[in-house]
Amino acid sequence: MVEEADFKAHGYDVTSEQAKALNDHYHDPKNRWALKEYNARGIGRNPDNYGQVDMYLLVNDNGEIENVGYEFNGCPTISFSASIFTEDIKGLPLKEAFDMTQASFDEIMAKDNCEECTTMILVAFLAAYENYQNRQKGMDEEFTLKMIETTLQFSQQTCG
Repeated sequence: MVEEADFKAHGYDVTSEQAKALNDHYHDPKNRWALKEYNARGIGRNPDNYGQVDMYLLVNDNGEIENVGYEFNGCPTISFSASIFTEDIKGLPLKEAFDMTQASFDEIMAKDNCEECTTMILVAFLAAYENYQNRQKGMDEEFTLKMIETTLQFSQQTCG
């Protein structure tokens, strides 16, 4: 288990409670499954390294995210990050989760770094949001696929 001091030694300012929560998501990822019952599905894909996140949402009649699940193909960072992300959005109104996700996505896109693993999670949610909106308009769409735009060539990436 990584301790609070280990995080701090690498420049991360976390409390012991936060370190425990991070370890929990790493060793026991939450929501790591495809939902059998869902009304939105989005796929975020990295065309450079074939990483992919499939996100499933169950939005209730009040417009809140009742349940969320994901499957992935790629580095372990995806599972760890998606576990935290899905726990953060569960129970939120869909629009609030969308606004939060869009702001995070915009922030990542403004930087010139390798955040493809995190970006795939955000893009998968944004695709699921679009899929939900399309279904509400009566479109018969199984899922929405969004490809991420990468800034580095695969051979230069430090993740993924």
